[in-house]
Amino acid sequence: MSKLLKIDFPSLLHRIPFGPRQGKIAVVLIFSLCWLSIVLVRSQVARDPAALDASSLLGLASALQQGAISGRDFQSMYGPAAQILAWIATMATTTRSALDAYGMITFVFCAASALIAAVMLLICDRISWQQCAIFYAFSVLLNLFFDVFDVRTLLLLLNAAFAYRTIAAETVPRQTAWATASGLLCFVSQLVSLELGICAAIAVVCGLIAGSALTRNAVVLLEVEVFVATLAAANLGLVVLFKLTSSSYGLLFDYHNYAFEILRGFHNSMGTLWALSLVKTLVLLVVSLYVLSMCVVAAWEYDPLNASLLACFAFAAVMWLKTALVSSDISQIASAFAPMIVIFSLLATIEWSFLHRRIAWFAACVLILVWPSLNLSAPLDLLKLMRGEPSAKTSIRNIYATPKPMDASLQASLVTPDLADRRQVSILAFPYDNYISAGLRRPFFAPVLESYAASTEPLERYYVRALDSQRRAGLEIVYGLDKGLVPPVGGLQAITRSPIVFEYLYKNFEIVNSEEHADGHYILRPRRQPRDAAMEPMRFSILQQVVDSGTLKLKAPSTCGLVQLEIRIGYTKNPRIFRPSGMELKITNSNQFVWQGFVRPLAPDEAFVTYISPLPPRAFHKVFGEGPVQSMEWDKVEYR
Repeated sequence: MSKLLKIDFPSLLHRIPFGPRQGKIAVVLIFSLCWLSIVLVRSQVARDPAALDASSLLGLASALQQGAISGRDFQSMYGPAAQILAWIATMATTTRSALDAYGMITFVFCAASALIAAVMLLICDRISWQQCAIFYAFSVLLNLFFDVFDVRTLLLLLNAAFAYRTIAAETVPRQTAWATASGLLCFVSQLVSLELGICAAIAVVCGLIAGSALTRNAVVLLEVEVFVATLAAANLGLVVLFKLTSSSYGLLFDYHNYAFEILRGFHNSMGTLWALSLVKTLVLLVVSLYVLSMCVVAAWEYDPLNASLLACFAFAAVMWLKTALVSSDISQIASAFAPMIVIFSLLATIEWSFLHRRIAWFAACVLILVWPSLNLSAPLDLLKLMRGEPSAKTSIRNIYATPKPMDASLQASLVTPDLADRRQVSILAFPYDNYISAGLRRPFFAPVLESYAASTEPLERYYVRALDSQRRAGLEIVYGLDKGLVPPVGGLQAITRSPIVFEYLYKNFEIVNSEEHADGHYILRPRRQPRDAAMEPMRFSILQQVVDSGTLKLKAPSTCGLVQLEIRIGYTKNPRIFRPSGMELKITNSNQFVWQGFVRPLAPDEAFVTYISPLPPRAFHKVFGEGPVQSMEWDKVEYR
């Protein structure tokens, strides 16, 4: 008879080496699994595919399925790296439809955030397992990195971590290797979004310079050259590849030129008012100043490498604050301040050694309770999965195998008698709603994926050239009326953001069915002959005018439903640095309200031409018909 083998588990555990490094790996692994579990639960939540982020992601995935690459074949705020990630998520679903894959896309992007956070913590040898645990605790309680595009924030911090490893490398070859890796990582970050690439490049260069001073190692300055050279070579290789692989790609650096134009257009026309209350804003500023002051103190009191690590993260955090100065809604403010909270979590064990600093750190913890996204939803989501509500298997099946068709009423409004013969005709959703093109399973077309950012003349000209070329090959447009999905910048109409594009559509496309649709979407098809726009000048007198406001009185009342304006908005502060505000317009008839909206500067400090329409939004589609479209009678325009 054989005897059962006896295993002495306590003795076996003692033989397994388990030091600080192993403890850190265990903490990162456990919390990463918890992170993925939370993301899996949240991926089940029904999301609006018409939201701006969703519209971009679905458009990116649909375009790559047809072989169109962001930056080469069309322009977008997000580059090829984000596009590939969205495409991978789409191809992992059973239907391989971008609309059905939105839950999977959300999961993949958030899972990438968890992976990047784990890599960042593991490669920073100066971060202990206690600091890792505190970092994850803050991330869970404050909901720091659970949105789709929070991957950008963590990529920025990973760039800072690579800069630190360049400084900490013990030999010149290792420093050069890390500097080269930093350049490649910054290039990948740029391929996610140009704004991220710019912030990462500046943060890395500043971090390396600071690290050279803190460690008194001049060789680190040479690695700045390696970093810049690697980044430049990667960009040159990319544009050469674009030029060689696409007959429609124009000048060699068009990718960079149009990417900068999108940033400029977003800066000029997409700004929103600061949404956080004054008290909460002051609290966040106080905590940020505390964090930055501790990073400065580290330069004198701490080990040079510890100080270098904090300096690299501090430069990244300061650069990322800029992202809250254009679109200043709550979610963007939280994202912009998130790197400060990461540094704050790293300071926990460092400040623990001194009583007065310990008190200051705990006081800052109390202040952070005003964090915009503070709640216990993340732990509760984890508990749901642990209780099997739903089970992990069901959750996974829901995101990769559950079809999510478009709304039935929307589909019905887009049906035409000859639809079967036009399945292969490309379709463009304008001004946004890219999910419609993805849901219709027809060839996807979008010269600028986020048309609301195509508000500079070079981008609009690019858009019109692409439209004109595709119109000859076959194109239909799903025109969606303004309904407030673009961030709330007042009554800023799509025709005001992109007047050149609208003018081209107005002259070259006509509506298929002018009956009013409850969903606000209408099919436009190319006209046989472009129509002439009959322009009637409006004579007016100035009733009142001061520096930044005035009232214009028409010589005769008008019922014009489409008004072309030539405006110049001047600024005392540099609009390239500070967010330019717009101009509010109010149209009345004998002091009776007719219409109110905003105009944003398409060219700050310069004259520009744009359009407004005093028509009710539900009636605007009639401008693409044959007859004249009249609004209520009006005779006065007030601006301020």
